[in-house]
Amino acid sequence: MLGFKHMQRPSIVRLPEGLRDGARHVASVLSGAGHRVYLVGGAVRDLALGIEPVDADLATSATPDEVERLFAITHAVGKAFGTVVVHEHGLDFQVTTFRTEAGYHDARRPAEVRFGSSVEEDAARRDFTCNALYLEPLTDEILDPTGGLEDLEARRLRCVGKAEERFAEDGLRLLRLARLAARFGFEVEPATLAAAARAASALRGVSAERVLGELERMAEGRAPGRALALLREIGVLPLLPGTGPVLHADPASLEARCTAVAALGPACGSVRFLAALLRPSGAIAFPTARDAVLELRPSRALLDGIVAAWALEPELGACLEQLAGGRARRSRWVRLARAPAFEDACALWTAWNGERLARELETLRARARELRPDELVPRPFLVSDDLARAGIPRGPRWSQLLRQAEELQLDGELANAEQARAWLAERARER
Repeated sequence: MLGFKHMQRPSIVRLPEGLRDGARHVASVLSGAGHRVYLVGGAVRDLALGIEPVDADLATSATPDEVERLFAITHAVGKAFGTVVVHEHGLDFQVTTFRTEAGYHDARRPAEVRFGSSVEEDAARRDFTCNALYLEPLTDEILDPTGGLEDLEARRLRCVGKAEERFAEDGLRLLRLARLAARFGFEVEPATLAAAARAASALRGVSAERVLGELERMAEGRAPGRALALLREIGVLPLLPGTGPVLHADPASLEARCTAVAALGPACGSVRFLAALLRPSGAIAFPTARDAVLELRPSRALLDGIVAAWALEPELGACLEQLAGGRARRSRWVRLARAPAFEDACALWTAWNGERLARELETLRARARELRPDELVPRPFLVSDDLARAGIPRGPRWSQLLRQAEELQLDGELANAEQARAWLAERARER
C-alpha cells in the first residue's frame, strides 16, 4: 500500500511498550463504556514513517466529563477545548473529544467549540493531512478521512481543507509548516504554500513563547536551514519576534543569516540556531541583538548561552588570527578552550565565516580535546592569601595580578609556586 521506502502500515504494536500498553488500556476503558477512541495525529504519522513516537494522543467520542468519570487520575488542562489528560501506566495521555471549531479571534483559540461524534468532523479542524490520521488502538483499524497517507507517500505537506482558513485559525501553523517540511524532507503543496504566503500576517497574533517553542523544535530537526528558508519564502521571517529590529537595521544581512543557520547543520540546538540568526554584525550592535533575543521570551539559560557565544566569538577570531601567524600564546587558547561557550562559539564562527581560518580552528579544537582536566584548569601557583601576605592592598589590582600569574603559569613562564611568589614580590615592590 505504501510505496515510499521509509513508510509502513501504521500499527499500534510499533509504539514503545509503555505508550502502547497505556494507550491500549485507555482505549479499552473508553471502548468498554461505549465510546469510539483513536490514536491520532503525530504518533500515527510517525508510525507510518517508521519513526518511534514519543507520545500518544487520543481522540474520542466521549465528552470531557465522561472521560473524567472513567479514570482515577485526570487533569483538566484543556477541558474547555475538549482535552483531559489521563494518567495511566505512569504516563500522561491527552484525550480530546471529537470536536469542530469556529470563530478564531486570537490566532490560537477558537471562540466556539462544539463536541462532535465523528472522525470526519474532528479531522476537518486539524492543520495538515499527515496529522489527521486515526488508528484504533485495539483493532489497528486506520481511518484517513483527508488523504494523509497518500500525501505521506508523495512526501507532500498539505493543509486540511482550505489552507488559508487553517492558517488564519492559528498563525503558528505557518511555523509548523516549515518545521514539518524540513524535518521530513517534504515538499509543500503549491496551493498550501501560496496560502501560507498570503496569510503571513496571521503570525502577528501568536505569542512570543509559542513562536520560540516552534523555533526550538526546528533547531532540533534534521534541516533547520531549510525550515528558515521556507519561512523566508512565505514572508514570515521578518515577522518573527526579534527579527524585525535586526532586519530593519541591517536588511542586507538576511541572506547571510539564513546561510549561517543552514551551515550549522542538523540538530544544531536552540543556542546556536538563535545565535546565528540574530548575531551582532555590521549595523547590529550587541545590545540590539540581545534585545532581539529577549523579544522571544527565552529562558535565562538560553539567553545566557546565546550571549556567551556572541561574547566569545571575537576572542576566538583573534586567537585564530594569531594561530595563523604563529603568535598565539598558550594561555590565550587554553582560556578559550575551557570557556563553557567554546564549542558554541566555534560553531558560530564556522557558520558565519565558512572556510576562513578553518585549519586553525581545527588545530585549536584538537588541542582542546587533548588537554587533561588539570591542564585545562591547573591548580594556581598564587591565590588571594599569597597577595595578602605580600602586602598588596585589596582592590582591582588583586584580580589583575592573579590573572597575570595564571597567564604566566599557563604559558610555562612560571614553573612552580616558588617562582610565582618571587614574581609576586617584584610586583609588590612596584607599588
